[in-house]
Amino acid sequence: MEANRVPNGNLNGKDCKVEPTANGAFNTLSGFQAADERNSWECFKLLLSDKELLSDELEGEKSSQNDSDHVTLMISIEDTGVGIPLHAQDRVFTPFMQADSSTSRNYGGTGIGLSISKCLAELMGGQISFISRPSIGSTFTFSAVVKRASKDTSCDSERSLSEALPTAFRGMKAILVDGKPVRSAVTRYHLNRLGIIVQVVNNMSMGIQAFGKNGATESREKPSMLFIENDMWRPETDIQLSNRLHTLRMNGQAHELPKLILLVTSEADKDKYGSTFNTVMCKPLRASTIASCLQQLLKVDIPARKENQNRPSFLRSLLVGKNILVVDDNKVNLRVAQAALKKYGAKVHCVESGKDAISLLQPPHCFHACFMDVQMPEMDGFEATRQIREMEKKANEIKREQSSSGEGSTFVEWHLPVLAMTADVIQATYEECMKSGMDGYVSKPFDEQQLYQAVSRLVVGTADSAS
Repeated sequence: MEANRVPNGNLNGKDCKVEPTANGAFNTLSGFQAADERNSWECFKLLLSDKELLSDELEGEKSSQNDSDHVTLMISIEDTGVGIPLHAQDRVFTPFMQADSSTSRNYGGTGIGLSISKCLAELMGGQISFISRPSIGSTFTFSAVVKRASKDTSCDSERSLSEALPTAFRGMKAILVDGKPVRSAVTRYHLNRLGIIVQVVNNMSMGIQAFGKNGATESREKPSMLFIENDMWRPETDIQLSNRLHTLRMNGQAHELPKLILLVTSEADKDKYGSTFNTVMCKPLRASTIASCLQQLLKVDIPARKENQNRPSFLRSLLVGKNILVVDDNKVNLRVAQAALKKYGAKVHCVESGKDAISLLQPPHCFHACFMDVQMPEMDGFEATRQIREMEKKANEIKREQSSSGEGSTFVEWHLPVLAMTADVIQATYEECMKSGMDGYVSKPFDEQQLYQAVSRLVVGTADSAS
């Protein structure tokens, strides 16, 4: 769909208007009016070209069969703000073009981002389009055709997500004060994933009244926590809530008062309300971060997952006393990797180039493993590993000759485990790692789970046996 086919909020000649809810908020994540509404099936169908709709109607069963192999994803991004002027809407996908000369000064950028996005969408078999209304905002939509997974993994994914979250909060009650329906649905979703039962009210007065006479909700259950959106908080609200909480304390219910949690969108907002709230959570919200925060706030004991309980001790048993070489041209990356490995008792030596690594790994040496950055100047990690393997090959040939002539003891080949450190984990990078002689890779910055998986397979007493 070309941009000039959807001028001024018109989609294939039809308007999709956003209507406010009863309390004045719009049915968008921000609660503000957006340039387009994407929540109805009718609007979704309007985004399909006439050719696509005709093809679906004519092909029938054949179309359904094709749908089983590929899926078309459609993603819309609503941006509330100044919008794009009408006179500039026909050139937003032109490289190095801005809406006007002041755009780059006020907002930055070079004007090439949307043209690149258009190319990417087309490479993925999709399209990109937008609808913009000045002083209201813009909604950009792109589609992509992807291959359906070989098997239905939705159940496994859902199970793994639920199993990864703690169960200690199940059955707890919470009140959420938020007048914006879509935003409150997102917050409620994350809380529901933790098993928390959520009652949503759209203003602070209702939130205070929701406690009832004895501090209980309308369901006669006393809430453990009260979540309040930052934009719902007013100075007069502070007084009303303080009076309500004071009344509950006077009734001897201080120990049953809910914890007050403010939801903000900026770290700068955290310092404004520290004295009023028990804690402040900064968005975007994630179920795992909410759980961690509530664990500290409610003093809830969350047992470690069974498969993780022995991981630190097992890692320490593998790494304690082992000599590990870390190669990276970035000093910060070196410090991070060094700290992670030393945590489990490893003896870590750091160098900043592939050439330095080669000089230290000339057999015989005392290292048990090497973590190698793949992107380094002069000599990258791939070439350094190839030369390390060549040195080991020559050393093994010499030991083999000595063993066959009776000069040496039992012959054990040199092979130092080399693990790539890279932020690029695409298949091509993995194949290049294997081709150069590496044994695996960890993505940067690597965490305990990655370290566990890599080390448990590769780090053994290599140097001891080889020497």
